Amino acid sequence: MSRVTAPPSRKLAYLLAVLALACAAVAGLSAPSTAEAAQAKPCWKRLIDDWADNGRFDHFYSAACIAEARKHLPEDIRAYSDIEEKMDSMRQEAVRRVQSVVPPTGNSDPPSQPPARSQTGEPLPQATPNDPNQDPGPIVQALNKDTTSADSIPLPLILLAGLALLLMAAGASGIIHRKLQARRAAVRRPS
Repeated sequence: MSRVTAPPSRKLAYLLAVLALACAAVAGLSAPSTAEAAQAKPCWKRLIDDWADNGRFDHFYSAACIAEARKHLPEDIRAYSDIEEKMDSMRQEAVRRVQSVVPPTGNSDPPSQPPARSQTGEPLPQATPNDPNQDPGPIVQALNKDTTSADSIPLPLILLAGLALLLMAAGASGIIHRKLQARRAAVRRPS
C-alpha cells in the first residue's frame, strides 16, 4: 500500500498562504483606522499637522486648542513661518465666534445658523469671496503694499530688474543674430 503525498512545493504554498492570512488577520485587528488615528491625536498636534500640510489652517480650532498648540510649537516652525501670527488671528476669530453664538438680550432677531462642523467636531471657517483673512501669497502681498511701507518691493529694484531683463533679451538676440548669419554664410559657400 503506497500512500500518495503532495509534492513539497504544494505544501509550502499552503503553509505560506495560511501564514499570510494569519498575518493579515492580526494586522487588521490591531491597526486602528485612519479616522481613529486622527482622533487619537491631541488637538494641538492636529493643528500643527494642519499647518505643516500646506502652510495654512484648513479647519477651525478652539481657543484652548490654539493655546495648547502654541506651547508645543516646534522651534523651526516658530522661527521660519508666520504660524504664531496666524494662530493669534485664528484665536481672536474663535473668541469672536463664541461671543457671537451668545445672543444679546433684547434682540428679537432669530439666531443665525450654527457653523458647519468638521470631522473633529470643531466648526469650519466660513469663507467669503473677498475674505480679508485669506492669505493671497507673498508676491501678491508685496505688490499690493504701499510704496512707503517697509514690507513693499522698492520701485528702484523693480526698475533695475526690468532693465536687467531687457539687457539679457538684447544680448540673446545678438547671439541669435550672429548664429543665423554664420549659418547663412556656410550655406552660401561653395564646397
